[in-house]
Amino acid sequence: MNNKKSLFLFTSLLSIALIVGCKGEKASAAKKVTDSVVAPLPTTDSVVVEKEIRLVVDSIGKSYSMDKGVVDLAYSFPVSGPQPLVDSLRAYLSSEMAEVTGGDGEESVVVKPYTNFADGRGMISYYAKNAYKSVSRTLDEIDDTDVAWKPELSKFVMKENETDRYVTYGSSFYMYSGGVHGMAAKYAVTFDKKTGAKLLNVLNPKDIKELQPMIRAGVESYFRRTRVTDEDKDVESLIKSYMSTLFLDTAIIPLPANGIYLSPEGVVFIYGQYEIGSYAIGMPTFTVPYSKIGKFLSPEARCLAGIK
Repeated sequence: MNNKKSLFLFTSLLSIALIVGCKGEKASAAKKVTDSVVAPLPTTDSVVVEKEIRLVVDSIGKSYSMDKGVVDLAYSFPVSGPQPLVDSLRAYLSSEMAEVTGGDGEESVVVKPYTNFADGRGMISYYAKNAYKSVSRTLDEIDDTDVAWKPELSKFVMKENETDRYVTYGSSFYMYSGGVHGMAAKYAVTFDKKTGAKLLNVLNPKDIKELQPMIRAGVESYFRRTRVTDEDKDVESLIKSYMSTLFLDTAIIPLPANGIYLSPEGVVFIYGQYEIGSYAIGMPTFTVPYSKIGKFLSPEARCLAGIK
């Protein structure tokens, strides 16, 4: 009897131990699952990367070629992109075309600006029509109707380059109204892609003396590209001769009046006809790399160029 009681007691205690053990294992497993669910995930610093929005343009042109003259206008019209930039560029294109439609001198007329900036084809057609009216008046003022030439006017405002921070538009203009040769102009404007604002100051005029080595080297490089031929033996004397013909009141070469803008390669300089030299030298154009000129850029230009 005692043996049976002892065996029963031992069996009961063993069962209790097994039950308690299973509950303990289940509780432990449940706790692990709970911990895995509620435990916070590792956190990292989140960086919001703004997706670059490219400027989409449409090349639009309008021309007239008739007995009384030739007109040729064209531009890169913004179709889509950052809206502040699109709005700014459309207004800029209108103002650029309006400048050449009224004519020059005493016979110039005021042409009202085209108001629907979103209508790229309508806008250029409007300005081309008015430009032709202006050009055709040139021959109306000449007594000799058998002249062997026609007045000409052309203006192109095209997208030069684009980065993730800015867009540059370049303008080229030509007008011929008789005489030995016509008149031409080239310049460009850089726009902030985010705000649409023009970059008004690329360099500070107060740094003109420190910029002289770069400007002189740039003008010389222009002469080497455009004036030196394979037959020229004494190149350095030739370059020195060209440099001596520049129209300078002092030894300082001034900054271009309108032709400074940003490009992916560096700061571009364009001097207009007669700005620093005779008609014969053309329009000196050159690029100074950011590695050389970067420290002289305005804060706004440094930001757009991505220079820290």
